[in-house]
Amino acid sequence: MKRLEGRVALITGAGSGIGAATAQVFAESGAAVGVLDVDPGKAREVVSRIEALGGQAVALAADVSAFDQFDAAVQHLLRRYARVDVLVNNAAVQIMGPLHAFGDEDFDRVIAVNLKGSFNGCRIVLPVLMQQGHGVILFTSSVLGLVADPDLAVYGATKAGMIALMRSVALAYGSHGIRAAAVCPGDVETPLVAEYFRFQPDPEAARQAVSRHYPLGRIAQPTEVAKVLAFLASDDASFVSGSSVIVDGGLLANVY
Repeated sequence: MKRLEGRVALITGAGSGIGAATAQVFAESGAAVGVLDVDPGKAREVVSRIEALGGQAVALAADVSAFDQFDAAVQHLLRRYARVDVLVNNAAVQIMGPLHAFGDEDFDRVIAVNLKGSFNGCRIVLPVLMQQGHGVILFTSSVLGLVADPDLAVYGATKAGMIALMRSVALAYGSHGIRAAAVCPGDVETPLVAEYFRFQPDPEAARQAVSRHYPLGRIAQPTEVAKVLAFLASDDASFVSGSSVIVDGGLLANVY
């Protein structure tokens, strides 16, 4: 039997990057997947790839920062599959710049998508999981929830907030059979990381410099993070709750 056979998973920000890879890995592991993205075209593309390989998936369009949109997407998923077993709060935006020059609009957008989006996901899905008597809520945080980048202060604050939210979910809802956990990736080959490199004066030099900081000599592929999320969603991780798993190729093990 496949690891996630019979499960229904909802993954936000699933139109690209880690989210798209997670949707595909979950489907390959036997789950029916709700592929939610603010861009419906990207969501449909991921669903097409999953279905071409024999998997089950449905495209869902919503801005996770908008409660009504997010709730409507969840209700659509419930009408399709009658249950939700796993929520992966993955949707994120990244706006770079020094903190003293960061504007209100940019601050509000990063907080709204990354942190409020995760909050919305929890408050929409938790009643379903409580009624079922089981479930898993996962968060794609970041090593920047644990350490800092001078150009990503607000992004890092949201990722730290996601870890705190995850711990609260694990503590408050464990008695309902609900687990919560987070992954903290380092740099991953995603559109957000590509944007980070484009922000640098010499993008290719920046990429090489960043890669040298990793003991493995490279940054991660999205599938490498997705497979950790699939493990955490499965019964193989049945006693893992309230924990953050660092997926950074040894980056934070280095003192200097």
